[in-house]
Amino acid sequence: MKKFILLFLISIFLLFNLTIYTFAANIFEEGVYKAADFNFSPENTYSVQNISTKDNVYILLFDENQLQLQSIRLSPKSGKYNLVPLKPDYRIAIVGNGDVFID
Repeated sequence: MKKFILLFLISIFLLFNLTIYTFAANIFEEGVYKAADFNFSPENTYSVQNISTKDNVYILLFDENQLQLQSIRLSPKSGKYNLVPLKPDYRIAIVGNGDVFID
């Protein structure tokens, strides 16, 4: 019985850790990112959301010629905002101390 309980607890712990790492793959902090680095598909529409509880975040989207395509200010615990379709050469700049979730 003790082995079963121990095995059950270890299984739950491992499942919880795998779930957190899978979810965290789409969370970004301050920095400049290239869309190709994250395998964004040009056919898909993506949205951004600030999941931070206290910090604002600015999202800037630039094309391959460094022309600004989109700018979004995300307040803490913001709703989801749609991004323009992302091409591999696009750059995403995140400014602020918050965490941004892209899906």
